[in-house]
Amino acid sequence: MIVSTAIRKVTQLGNPILRAPTRPLTPDEIASPDVQRLVREMAVTMEEYEGVGIAGNQVGEGLSVFLMGLAAGGQRHPNGIDLTVVFNPEVKFLGAETEVDWEGCLSIPGLRGKVTRRSKLELAGLGLDGRPFKRIYEGFPARVVQHEWDHLNGKVYLDRVDMATLGWTEELAKWRQSSSED
Repeated sequence: MIVSTAIRKVTQLGNPILRAPTRPLTPDEIASPDVQRLVREMAVTMEEYEGVGIAGNQVGEGLSVFLMGLAAGGQRHPNGIDLTVVFNPEVKFLGAETEVDWEGCLSIPGLRGKVTRRSKLELAGLGLDGRPFKRIYEGFPARVVQHEWDHLNGKVYLDRVDMATLGWTEELAKWRQSSSED
């Protein structure tokens, strides 16, 4: 039997749920059929919209959960990112080193800008099975964690963007082709 999973509508900037902190979940809530279905729907929504991460409030749920994942071999990050589900994340920065790179957001389609993020961090939280875990992330995966963690705390990348770099994706692509700056 084939079980279909619904694609969720992505919550757009302006909806107050994106600016409100999310609610942590208990292991019993994580194990519930509703939350397990939510995670499946978030995964197919992220894939449908070609995202690298998605947070609970981006699909209209004020719950402290995010997913991230990216197939290996692409231009965004050649090594890819294993599909990861995190409930109630906690982030501990490891070192003061930062990196500046382009970011966009499924909730703010069409815009991109450069954001400074910490280079290395430890992510702790509960997995899909409701059990605690800790992982170290560096570079692009660390950026994705911080972007999604911001969502769960009521922030979006525009709160951190270098406004001088903000632009429409299509327009930036035209000008970046003729410039060595990046």
